[in-house]
Amino acid sequence: MRSLRLVRVGLIGLALLAGLWLMGGDQGAGLAPEKVNVMLEFFANPNHAPLYIAQAKGFFAQEGLEVEIREPGDPSQVPFLVAAGAVDLGLTAMFNHVILKATKGLDAIAVGALLMKPLGALVAIRERGIEKITDLKGKKIGFSVEPVEPALYSAMLRAAGLDPVRDVTLVKLDFLSLLPALLAGRVDAIGAFRNFEPVRVELAGKTPVVFNVEDYGGGFEAYQLVFIVRRELLTEKPGVISRFLRGVTKGVLFALAHPEAAKELFFQTLPKLRDELNLRAYDRTVPIFVGAPCHNDPKRWENAQNFLFDQKIIPKRLPLEELFTPRFLPEGCF
Repeated sequence: MRSLRLVRVGLIGLALLAGLWLMGGDQGAGLAPEKVNVMLEFFANPNHAPLYIAQAKGFFAQEGLEVEIREPGDPSQVPFLVAAGAVDLGLTAMFNHVILKATKGLDAIAVGALLMKPLGALVAIRERGIEKITDLKGKKIGFSVEPVEPALYSAMLRAAGLDPVRDVTLVKLDFLSLLPALLAGRVDAIGAFRNFEPVRVELAGKTPVVFNVEDYGGGFEAYQLVFIVRRELLTEKPGVISRFLRGVTKGVLFALAHPEAAKELFFQTLPKLRDELNLRAYDRTVPIFVGAPCHNDPKRWENAQNFLFDQKIIPKRLPLEELFTPRFLPEGCF
């Protein structure tokens, strides 16, 4: 069924892609390409495939852009580098963006999305007798990032009828310690990315059980990763933002319409990533690109902000227009 859905999306994507080629695909004809850089929120991995595909296929060049994709030295600094003008665009988690806007007044605004669904999940091992979320009663759950993860997982457990204080024990661990702790039985579930840690469990010879945050009341159909820019760029380089997002759209649609060719192109571009983990993770990530870079559903932004406010993670709610703008999205988003 999954392959049939991807085929159907791919056919739709082909039609949209043809339209995109007719829509401003020669923006840079006869002109020197305009340079723009984008910083990833983490080191390059399959989550970023449309960017590398768009670059390798010349989709950004068709838009008159010379795009430099940068990896961060310190992932936590990406939003601040964007706000300071050190990079033109940056990727960050939607929750992170809302928190920094509400707590630090970060001078940045979201202009598009890359991953259209949350990646967060609780991952357990079936061989340990866990098949449904209520089986976590009396168990230990490992996590690494405060304060969002405990709030999300507590909400999930409450939605399932469990008391997150009395019925489970939340254990804070370093991120790199989470999977070893799960495999060794020191914890019974971990906060994880649904496209990577379940693969790691499989490669260890176990059967992963995945509880997605949005399926248990712990989250929403939030955009996992969004592109942010400093506000000045909205007036300084509005055309660059629009053309960049069109290039991203072409990369997404090519990945959906030509899954095997796109996958091979991605791993040719980043050969150091070609291992069993990333090959499997790539396949699980591609469906989450469907719809990118559209991020213009205000309900998703409203729900995310309300959740963070209700959990006392942010001190105030902001007008949605301070968080994101749909002005630069391709026409297909509307």
